Order: sequence, then structure tokens, then C-alpha cells
Amino acid sequence: MNWINDLLLQSAAHLKPYTAQLAIALVATLLVIYGDSINKTVRILVRPYPFVLRISAFVVLCTLGYGALTVWGASQLKMLMGALPDVYFAPVVLVAFIILGVLAERYHKN
Repeated sequence: MNWINDLLLQSAAHLKPYTAQLAIALVATLLVIYGDSINKTVRILVRPYPFVLRISAFVVLCTLGYGALTVWGASQLKMLMGALPDVYFAPVVLVAFIILGVLAERYHKN
């Protein structure tokens, strides 16, 4: 069983330098999966307003909303991932991406 622990520690040593990129990838993937629903909701909310306000709302949503959510969410996730013990780092990253894959598969099936 010691070899499993060594494998997990080696995996963490290879992945830890890329924690920021992994966090951005996870947050960006979530936004890709659910961005269409967010856009549809905003579209419904701004439908009664004039064209210029509707366009402005989407510009703000896409630039400030998604941008801020990506930056803030990735930094929070990076801190959370950095706090993980090395032995759990690689499995947690792997499971997170598998969960996102399942979410994407199920969400876009409907």
C-alpha cells in the first residue's frame, strides 16, 4: 500500500505547480456548462427593456459578470485546492473533472 501513497504524492508534486490553471479550468468549464442558462435567464429578465439596455446588460454580464466570476471563483478554488493534503490532491482534481464531465453530459442531453 505504500506504493499507492508514493504514487499519489508524486502525482501531487507534478500537479501542484499548476493549481491556478486547474482552478481556472474548473471554473471556466462550469461557466461553459451553465452559461447558456444564465444567458437565457438574463434574456428573459431584460426582454421588456429597450434595445440599448438589453445590449448593455449582456455586455456587462459577459465582461464583468463572467470575468469577475472566473477570477474570483478561480482564486477561491485555488486557495481551497492549495489547502488539500498532497495525498488527496490528485484524486480530488481527477474526481472534480469527472463530475464536470458527467454534469456536462447530463445537462446538454436535455
